[in-house]
Amino acid sequence: MSQSRPELRIGDRERDQVAAVLQQALAEGRITLDELDVRLDAVLRARTFADLDPLVVDLPVEPPSVALTRPPARVQRRLPAGPGHSPGDRLLLNAGWSNVTRRGRWEVPPFLRVDAGMATVNLNCLQAVPLGPVIDVEVAASMGTVRIVLPDTWAANADRLGSSWGVARIKVGSVPAPAAPLVLLHGSVGWGWLTVRYANRFDRRRLEKQGVAGPRRPELGR
Repeated sequence: MSQSRPELRIGDRERDQVAAVLQQALAEGRITLDELDVRLDAVLRARTFADLDPLVVDLPVEPPSVALTRPPARVQRRLPAGPGHSPGDRLLLNAGWSNVTRRGRWEVPPFLRVDAGMATVNLNCLQAVPLGPVIDVEVAASMGTVRIVLPDTWAANADRLGSSWGVARIKVGSVPAPAAPLVLLHGSVGWGWLTVRYANRFDRRRLEKQGVAGPRRPELGR
């Protein structure tokens, strides 16, 4: 039986793993969005396992001081995770003065920051592969435009998104289909423009020409 070591110092790997557990707990309905925000902030500030253990004490998982200090059964060499796998190292999509587009088959990590600057960021997720049950997107539209196209099974929550003088149009549902991710939007639109929508006729026709048929909610497929 593994012994708890709460006094040990932690690193980014342990913080990332606890953040993933918390995101999964939100997807399963075990914690609320407010609780997720508070706990992720505490994850970033954590220095020892004693700081991490209380963040999952009410969840059906082992304490990090036990689970993450257990000797591995075998040693494996792994490439370090790229940006987007922790709230402190988000995948940055910064348009500045030039447009940025993600389309086709691409991996969407759990944490992103989208900064439109004075241009446009287009995120087409119709063929994307989500790497987590919750995709946390920090928005900074500034004076630019952010367009996000989601598959019919995905959903988005924009309760924590500020608009200032900008415009935010969320044209998708707030509850994802089973096993589909929730896109959690926060930050500020500023003076810019944000649109989150499902595929339109043009999008679907382009996919059909490519021989691609994305997942659809049962009620939309009737």
